[in-house]
Formats: sequence, C-alpha cells, structure tokens
Amino acid sequence: MALAVVAVALAGPAHAERADRTKPMSVTSAGANPDVVDLKKHSAVFVGNVIITQGTLEIHADRVEVSEDPDGQRLGFAYGSPEHPATFRQKRDGEDEYSEGDATRIEYDSAANRVRFVGAAHLRMLKGTVVTDQANAALITYDTATDTIKLGSGSTTAADGTTTSTSGGRTTVVFTPKAPSSSPRVAPPLKLDGPTPASGSAK
Repeated sequence: MALAVVAVALAGPAHAERADRTKPMSVTSAGANPDVVDLKKHSAVFVGNVIITQGTLEIHADRVEVSEDPDGQRLGFAYGSPEHPATFRQKRDGEDEYSEGDATRIEYDSAANRVRFVGAAHLRMLKGTVVTDQANAALITYDTATDTIKLGSGSTTAADGTTTSTSGGRTTVVFTPKAPSSSPRVAPPLKLDGPTPASGSAK
C-alpha cells in the first residue's frame, strides 16, 4: 500500500526536450557478456556498462532491459546497485537547463513521458552546472511532459515481474532561490495630482 506522497511542481516553465521521443534510441554495452535481442518480441537485454541515448536523454547502468510496442514507444529498465546506481540525464526545453538523477533502478516510459527512480532515488534540476532544485526519496516519479515530480513510497514492478517495496524513509525537497537581478529595479517617479487651475486664472 502506498504511503503518503507529495506532488511538487518544479520551478521554471521548461519541460523535457520534446524532440527526444521522436529520436532513435541507441544502446551500447561493454560487450564482455552476450547481449540478447528478441526480434519477435521487440525486446533486448544488455549487460555491462550499458549506455542508452535518445536525443538528449542519456542513461547509464549495469544492466538494461528494453522493449518496444507496436506504436514504436519504448519501455526501458536500467539496473544499478547501491554502490554504482543507474544514472539519468536529459536536456530540458529551457536554454542550458537539464534534469539528472540516480537510483538503484530507473524506469523510462517514452509513451507516458515518465521516468521513475526506485531505491535511494535522487533527482536534480540544473541551470548549466548549477543545481537549482533537488529531491531525495525512496521513490521518485518524474513526469517530463508536465515537469512535475511525485515523491513517496510504494511498490513497483520490474520488467521480470519482481515487485520492489520502497516503504520507509523521509522525502526531501530543496528549492534554491533565484539570484537577484544584477541591476536594481528603479521605481518610477511618484506622480502627484495637484489642484486643477481655475479657468481664466492669471498667467
């Protein structure tokens, strides 16, 4: 049963790079172990220093399972470990803005525009190299279309049907205030309404 969940709207209007979902997905691995591609089921398993790229999206993991539906939408499960978590990074629509995170498992659903971080999850929003907002929780669900995140606990199901419970632990969100403008805003001069001169007054 899911515990209390907090929905947080991230600062700023930028969403994930919209063009990414139309780009081809590339998956590479170290090649030390055989990778398995099932052409009939449109699925694949990659093992060993796996890197997924799709447009500006990039995921690194120890093991990745990817499947594709008849409409071409992709579902990916990236597995790491507490010592070497799986990582995620993607450009947002705003100029020089990025989202990045890490967790024991990362689930990427291109159809739903959703990324889930499961187990010791961290998510950060950056402007260039500066972190603007960040969140930590047992489970983080990031909606890249609406630019919102959901923090909390609950159960998730992996590609092999294994159910993982993420109960317990506190959620933390840190909002960084925007830097003040370099040039101070000058207030407009105060306008006073004086008495209206009487008609025919001396000049």
